[in-house]
Amino acid sequence: MEPRWLCGTETDAPMFIRRPLLGFLLTATLSIGLSPVAFAFIINPGVVHWATTASGSRTANGDPATLTWSIVPDGTSVPDGSNGGNLGPSDLIAFLDGDFGAGPGGSDLTQRPWFHLFEESFGRWGELSGATYVYEPADDGLTHSTVSGVLGVRGDLRIAGAFIDGASSTLAFNYLPDNGDMVLDTGDGTFFGNATNNHRALRDTIMHEHGHGFGLQHVESNTDNLLMEPFINTSFDGPQLDEVRAVQFYFGDANEKSNGGLGNDTAALATDLGTIALGSMVGVGSDADVPSQFISPTATDFVSITNLGDTDFYAFTVSQATQISATLTPRGGQFNQASEGGTPTPFDASARSDLSLTIFDTNGISVLASVDQTGQGVAETLAGLSLPGAGQYFARIVGADDTIQLYELELTIANAITFLEADFNTDGNVDDQDLAIWQAAFGVNATADANGDGTSDGADFLVWQQQVGSTPPFVSSQSVPEPSSCILLILAAAPLFACRRR
Repeated sequence: MEPRWLCGTETDAPMFIRRPLLGFLLTATLSIGLSPVAFAFIINPGVVHWATTASGSRTANGDPATLTWSIVPDGTSVPDGSNGGNLGPSDLIAFLDGDFGAGPGGSDLTQRPWFHLFEESFGRWGELSGATYVYEPADDGLTHSTVSGVLGVRGDLRIAGAFIDGASSTLAFNYLPDNGDMVLDTGDGTFFGNATNNHRALRDTIMHEHGHGFGLQHVESNTDNLLMEPFINTSFDGPQLDEVRAVQFYFGDANEKSNGGLGNDTAALATDLGTIALGSMVGVGSDADVPSQFISPTATDFVSITNLGDTDFYAFTVSQATQISATLTPRGGQFNQASEGGTPTPFDASARSDLSLTIFDTNGISVLASVDQTGQGVAETLAGLSLPGAGQYFARIVGADDTIQLYELELTIANAITFLEADFNTDGNVDDQDLAIWQAAFGVNATADANGDGTSDGADFLVWQQQVGSTPPFVSSQSVPEPSSCILLILAAAPLFACRRR
């Protein structure tokens, strides 16, 4: 298949998907003045795209959004996007009907045999991110690329078709936000009519063009194939790993649209990973563990910390006291990349933000353990953390750098454990820390109740004396240490108190 350009543009000039001929779009693209900072996916830095849509508003990149899309009626005026000219009336519906058939016809475009290809293309971006794509059946036919979306009137993203240059250079073009409108070249009937791999040629074109529609520029690589490269490549299907990172930069991961769009930023809103059985593991983000940028077109398990304002909470349940190990691994991969026309250089998408991991008790507040011992690109690990009993616990992930980082989290349960009665802090050891807890609780509350009588008293100290230095299973032949002098007075009274109770 002859390579063609997939190009995109500024808000007032489109970006195109083409064959090898650059045409005027190279000048238009370079005029944007891209930042020299490496982003891998190439963005317009510092800009919040789609702050307002027909469905509502959001305040920052990384927040979820709902975008509607519509297909303009044939006859809608289509500007050419470059010099104020006009490509003529849109004929996309008639063009697709000619390539695929019209089905029952009529105004309900969802009944067309080609409609599902658009739905699947937008849906793929949606299942990879916090963006939700909704088909808007209405479109009032006002001039393409000149008006904003309005619910029940027209979509945020309007799709038209017109003859651009036929079967030669340009396949399509798309406007950058907050326009996002798309034009397909209806002179490319053979290319778009290719049925191979569920019409991958058409779907990849739509998905590439909408990458421009939510804010991406072209990226070039000489080590991996990426959807947002200028030339179309139908050897793979849809967004690749760095484009997953890209769409989540703008809209967050799919968990951000949970809880009515509130995401999973608190323990109360935590994403539930379910129950972890003894000897088993649960995790999230495993689809990002790939040797290159290539991902399966059905892969959906991708998560990320988008920026300094993002926090991810996960809930997990154990059925009894146990020990857990946790591994937090940054993902994204290493590959060469450059902005359009540049020379690709090495880029490590796994080392963008320094992530940290915290495990909370069942109340979602008390910290059981926290780890932040490594830097960017290196996994954080907790080993053998004791969970004191059955219940739902929480894991929290945050980043230290104001950029996006894909990650994978694995939680593994090894064995059930039994805590000794005097292990008041349930760390698996009876030691001076438990003695300090008993001292603070003596006569006050039952947080150091080793014998189960509902109070913290001298009898509980006797249990501590018997078990100090032990880990389960308890060995009773150990010697009993003398208490430190700083608490000698209160300890001296404790055995007498216990004797009186007997």
